[in-house]
Amino acid sequence: MLAFFYLNSFLTLLIGNMFTYAMIIYSRAVTGSDAVTGFVYAGNLLPPLILGMYAGTVIDRFTRKRVVMIAQTTFIYTGGAMVFLTLQKMFVVSDFMLIAVMLVNGVGLSFIIPGRMALLGDLFEKEHIPRESMKIQIMIMVGFGLAPFVVGFLRKYFEWHIVFAAIAILYAGATTLLIPLRTRPKPHHPAESAWHSLKAGLRYVRGQPLLISLLAATFVGLFLVGPLQVLLPEFSKAKLHLDEAERGALMTVLGVGLLIGGGLAQFLSHALPRGLMIILGAVASGVSMLLIPQFETATPVAVSLGASGIFGGLMSTLLPAAIQQGTVDHARGRVMSIYNIIFQTSVAVAAVGLSHLSKYTSPGFAFQAGGWFIVTGALACLLLKPLRELK
Repeated sequence: MLAFFYLNSFLTLLIGNMFTYAMIIYSRAVTGSDAVTGFVYAGNLLPPLILGMYAGTVIDRFTRKRVVMIAQTTFIYTGGAMVFLTLQKMFVVSDFMLIAVMLVNGVGLSFIIPGRMALLGDLFEKEHIPRESMKIQIMIMVGFGLAPFVVGFLRKYFEWHIVFAAIAILYAGATTLLIPLRTRPKPHHPAESAWHSLKAGLRYVRGQPLLISLLAATFVGLFLVGPLQVLLPEFSKAKLHLDEAERGALMTVLGVGLLIGGGLAQFLSHALPRGLMIILGAVASGVSMLLIPQFETATPVAVSLGASGIFGGLMSTLLPAAIQQGTVDHARGRVMSIYNIIFQTSVAVAAVGLSHLSKYTSPGFAFQAGGWFIVTGALACLLLKPLRELK
């Protein structure tokens, strides 16, 4: 039965990243603006910031499998909406329509991301959850890196409505894989108000210095995702002169690096201090990002992307696993929702802020600004004693 969970997780993570990447490329093609593309991408991130804590209370109060399945249907609706928008000839597709689609998609993500992580508590014993969390993170990174290649391949041979139709149909099929999954029964507290549950979750996190330190490191380290999602496609087109398939292949190099970094995290997590690995991984990924705009050809950019992926994968695999290990099961949904809020806030700030900076300067300068933020923030994390001493 666990095979259904892993297959659902891998496919929905891959297809979800395909949708996000396709929306970025399509919105850039339609609007011609990095700033608008940043807003479209941020539309995917805004709902988790608003609904995140409420989503955590829902995940902890009701059947987690059911919550995840209902939330996953969102991608079917948004994929169908994009099929309609790309097929119709009645009106011009505006940036507001694209942002609206991403906002609806983000509502589903508010529940999917923390729900999937919390569902681990219904499937595994507590001592096994960090290991399984690392597996999920590796799937996330594989999906992140592989999705641009798949979208680029599909776009090379098919029109946009076919690409979005394939995404919606595949996501619907992947969602059905959760139907036969059996979870362990757990106590429910439906009589508890959402507000009371929310306050209890915040009190729990506030009383855990290590969790606070890990969440701070999450904001700094995962800032990396924003510029790679929003700036890299246009940078590789304008400066490296790559077509859609070649840009997808370049992003796949990042995915391979992320996969290697995730594997290293599993291998090294019991051999080296995890706190220092998280900090050094963030520093190294920031330095790698600083190097990207220095090159004029695809090969050295690919090498820098691969290095950024390795160090970023190492860091981003260790972070949620450590958070999961330090969390009790009855609060897991709320804690992972807070993690998701921090993650999405970081990515949204990076996407909107750096895309606007790129508009008034250049993508290369915006890349460097993001890299320096990560390096400086990661070094500042050395001041966080619980993180520094995490074994």
